[in-house]
Amino acid sequence: MNKWAKISGILFILLFISGFFIPIQLEAPPHVRMIVDHTYHVYVSPPCFNDADLTNYLQETDYKTAKELGYEPESSCTETSLVEESVPLNIALLKMIGVVATKWDASVWE
Repeated sequence: MNKWAKISGILFILLFISGFFIPIQLEAPPHVRMIVDHTYHVYVSPPCFNDADLTNYLQETDYKTAKELGYEPESSCTETSLVEESVPLNIALLKMIGVVATKWDASVWE
């Protein structure tokens, strides 16, 4: 085995191991279900819907569309429900490709 193969192998192992100690913050994927209130120009996530102060002018959409409309989160509950904090880099990669479930895969989001 040549010198460069050994060096690249060692670097790969070091990067892989360090990936368990590097925390990142994941944001909800664009297809996550949202409810928008066209009167107040806000969006609310399903787990926060019952506590939200909304009008009758509602529409079910996805997170991407709610952001494209320029709407704001209805409350801090919605804001915190759209992030998953302190996820190790390696686990985050597995969640992003669908191998490991995210908190947005739960039945409350469907």
